[in-house]
Amino acid sequence: MDERRARIHDDLRGVIEGELLFKPLERANYAHDASIYEIDPLGVIVPRTEQDVATAVRYAAENQIAVQARGAGTDPSGGVLGAGLVIDFSRHFRRIVSIAAESVVVQPGVVLDHLNAQLAPMGRRLGPDPAGSEYCTIGGMIGVDAVGPRSLRWGSTGDYVERLRVVFAHGEVAEVGREPWPEFDDDAIDFKGVVVRKLGALVRHNSEMLMRRIAPVPRNRAGYALGRSATTSCIDLARLIVGSEGTLALVTEATLRTIPIPAAQGVALLPFARIGDAAKAVVKCLEESPSACDLYDWRTLRLVRDAVPAFRDWIPELAESVLIVEFEGDDPHEVGGRIRRLTDRMVRSRLLVADPIEVTRRAEAERLLNLRRVVEPLLMRMKGPARPVPFIEDVVVPPKALPDFLQRLQNILKYHDVSWTLDAQAGLGLLRIRPFLDIADPGDLAKLEPLATQVVEAVLDLGGAISGAHGCGLVRTQFLRRQFGDQVQVFREIKDAFDPLNVLNPGKVIGDDPHLILRNIKPMPPSVSDAEEEAEATADEGTAVVPLILPVLRWTDRSPMETASACNGCGACRTSDPSARMCPTFRALGSEAATPRSKANLIRQLMAGTIDPKLWGTEELRQNADLCIHCNLCAKECPSGLDVSTLMLEAKAAYAENHGLPQMDWMLSRVDLWSRVASRFPIISNALLNNGATRWLFERLFGLAKLRRLPKVHRTPFVRRAARLGLARPRPQAPGPRVVYFVDVYANYFDQELAEAAVAVLHQAEVNVYVPTAQRGSGMPALVAGDIDHARDLALANLRVLGNAVRDGYTVVCSEPTATLMLRHEYLKLTDDLDAALVAANTHDLGQYLAGLDARGQLPAPKHPLRARVGYHQPCHLRALDVGTPGLDLIRNIPELDVEFIDRGCSGMAGTFGLARDHFRTSLRAGRPLLNRLRDVDIEIGSTECGACRMQMEQGAPKRTLHPVKLLSMSYGLNPALLRHFKAPKARHEVS
Repeated sequence: MDERRARIHDDLRGVIEGELLFKPLERANYAHDASIYEIDPLGVIVPRTEQDVATAVRYAAENQIAVQARGAGTDPSGGVLGAGLVIDFSRHFRRIVSIAAESVVVQPGVVLDHLNAQLAPMGRRLGPDPAGSEYCTIGGMIGVDAVGPRSLRWGSTGDYVERLRVVFAHGEVAEVGREPWPEFDDDAIDFKGVVVRKLGALVRHNSEMLMRRIAPVPRNRAGYALGRSATTSCIDLARLIVGSEGTLALVTEATLRTIPIPAAQGVALLPFARIGDAAKAVVKCLEESPSACDLYDWRTLRLVRDAVPAFRDWIPELAESVLIVEFEGDDPHEVGGRIRRLTDRMVRSRLLVADPIEVTRRAEAERLLNLRRVVEPLLMRMKGPARPVPFIEDVVVPPKALPDFLQRLQNILKYHDVSWTLDAQAGLGLLRIRPFLDIADPGDLAKLEPLATQVVEAVLDLGGAISGAHGCGLVRTQFLRRQFGDQVQVFREIKDAFDPLNVLNPGKVIGDDPHLILRNIKPMPPSVSDAEEEAEATADEGTAVVPLILPVLRWTDRSPMETASACNGCGACRTSDPSARMCPTFRALGSEAATPRSKANLIRQLMAGTIDPKLWGTEELRQNADLCIHCNLCAKECPSGLDVSTLMLEAKAAYAENHGLPQMDWMLSRVDLWSRVASRFPIISNALLNNGATRWLFERLFGLAKLRRLPKVHRTPFVRRAARLGLARPRPQAPGPRVVYFVDVYANYFDQELAEAAVAVLHQAEVNVYVPTAQRGSGMPALVAGDIDHARDLALANLRVLGNAVRDGYTVVCSEPTATLMLRHEYLKLTDDLDAALVAANTHDLGQYLAGLDARGQLPAPKHPLRARVGYHQPCHLRALDVGTPGLDLIRNIPELDVEFIDRGCSGMAGTFGLARDHFRTSLRAGRPLLNRLRDVDIEIGSTECGACRMQMEQGAPKRTLHPVKLLSMSYGLNPALLRHFKAPKARHEVS
């Protein structure tokens, strides 16, 4: 196989402009998706042009190699997985080609939310709105004919596709849409003509079968949509290709119809005592023509009520199920009237357990309609090995049959002794059923096929369909014949017409494996105890044992194995939402390897042995781990709460253990040392660091980016200046709250104005400030580099100082969010020293501490006005601390200061990441949305708590950037020298 891969790689290398990913760790990123399956591909092609796609498909056809098209890889059915060549459209095919009055032309890698953001100023949007719109791609939506909550009114993706530009199975490129049936004496001049002629014959010979309604449901996604695509005069090839799961052709461009955004929106929440009562009410709700009608069960409601206080006012305690019914229209009064008619009708039905809720404000309506997005992370973070498994999540029954089906479903799951949860697009009869199973447990694994089979039989008995949203994939293809019977042969002939060599996503939709649902289940690593037992059992036999990855950090919640195995592949880490942060490097690079899900699954694959464990600690794995900048936002924003950052620290530490630190990493991990040395000779140091020839030499020798602007070092570290001011001794007998100020490297050596402002503001609030001289750098640069021993030494040194202070009644305060994160979280991973927990529990960000004083009335109100418009950026590490934006809240109290929260993602600097030559451009790309806003003329000054973010903001925009406490200090009339920052800045060179 390796020889075959090498040959294919060599054959394609000279003819494909895009990337070729054939190494084990490169392929591993594409072996999984959001399903329970895993298949190692032959190789991965990331095309840049349509010609790349055509060349790759032509080569595959000539050599009988399967091809799988892939977008965001969020399909829970396994439809994008295969052992052939994967073509990833999500990285380079992201262009919105044109926008017309009522249509758009886009490439398949365009993210839905990006497209709707471009359409919004025109008052339009795409009709379907599937879950995950912030990361799902148009190509993926076309592949499965995606729907969303509003599909009850607006239909599916196929209803909006006008034309497609495609690559057929032999590499032919064509534009397809409504094609007239050919005359009998016409000669087919191209492959498209041949396909149309074959389909015409197929329709004539099977017209009676095609016109039969196989399932009396509003939504049936299984099989090919020939019956919906063919008329007496033409065949709509585009409509037929939509929903074909990449088995008929590969889409390179799509023309889509758009719809106007309704002016009015309202939602009714109807609470029921039993889920059966809610199901009975669905048909009555549909009589009012809603745009959405969603059902949720008791488990969902309980999780939401416990986790999100706002929902407690909307969802009563007695409710075991709710219907959320949405209405849209152009007249708010008409929408409100329809909501009232429905709620009045439901009250008269006596099915409700409490009063209905009516919401007409758009923000609240959207929040209720997106309840599924709120509950998904709560389900995935539930403790225990069992997880909600997506393998019967896409069945659909007629809405009037919902009560009967739910009763049968409960009996089936009870028979198999399985806990479960569900929600449903009840207006369509589309159910998302999630049994809780541990697929690493052979007993639970054995339940998959019989459980799925019995559910499918119940669905079909009631006139339903096996798929309503996600297609067949690996999980439902084997059940296609149960639904369609002899019509499956028609599907085979459609497949043969488009793809006679069966190279396009073979085995999906058309497949002969009667047990496909059990093939290629994602391997899970053994538990520690199982691995130890296996080691003991095989030791005497002399057989090889897959070694465990032994952690060097402390894991107190989940083990590395549990963390890596908990990823469900949902793709939320590919989000394009500007208000989210996960993942900065993915946003900059757009590569699947940069996503947290790929990093987590890489560790799982190593532990499970599907990737050679000998790769642990190698240069190849370290390159992958270096894509993680340790922003710590995975644990906060990942639906499963995965701490991928710490997994990558383990990978970096393993490399350091085997090979030592690379020169650049070693230098940056000792930034506190170099800062101390530079402060001894500040004039020489600053001159060298601002000299072009010296910077060029440093880049060549150490990898320090020559274009990166560095702050000037000061002669005397602030902790030594604080000693001269009498702050270096604890004074527990002095009045006022006690604070030990942890300065960290940036404020200590480079931005002493910040340290002075912090102390001055604390004194303004009559706080007793102590600045210990024995404190050292927090150790984050060493930790991120994988130099765990050095980071631990720094941690223990700081804990000795800070622990004593805390025992004397002091609270630790940090002006640097990174230092706060280290003291509160990372030190607990580095050491089991008892002082680590003590210090963590008593450490606060400076803004958080000041906000607490303000809330208690101990912080004086700012008095002096500051006339400027400030753009505030929230650092990633402050966001990871989950303390809100206290600095922003404080400076908003400053008279005449106009503050804007620029919530546009990470700055991209990521501590020492942006200092490196190899990461300099990437860091600027990651911070582009923030930097673009800062460059706007209406923003006069930037503000952020993070020193590294400040460097990046001043690098990308010719404006001063100040810590919020500096602004607060100026408003108190302290540190008047800081007012010079409000003068017009000099023009600076910008790096694009």
